[in-house]
Amino acid sequence: QAAGLPRAESPIVPVVIGEADAALAASAALEAEGFLVVAIRPPTVPAGTARLRLAFSADHPDDEVLRLAALVRPYADAKA
Repeated sequence: QAAGLPRAESPIVPVVIGEADAALAASAALEAEGFLVVAIRPPTVPAGTARLRLAFSADHPDDEVLRLAALVRPYADAKA
């Protein structure tokens, strides 16, 4: 929710980015910040709906979740 995304019903949270290249760039930028966030692209999802796949667990410290949320927010906002 800190990233402005709807409340998740599972530990896996998709963030729709749009184009595959943008999702790959976002994934690489987040990896450079120390987060493993996978880009899901066509043909796994329909064209134009490439996304980041965030997976959370109780082992993730709150401060890291908030930092990831702050880093993901611009990508989520760009698609909105």
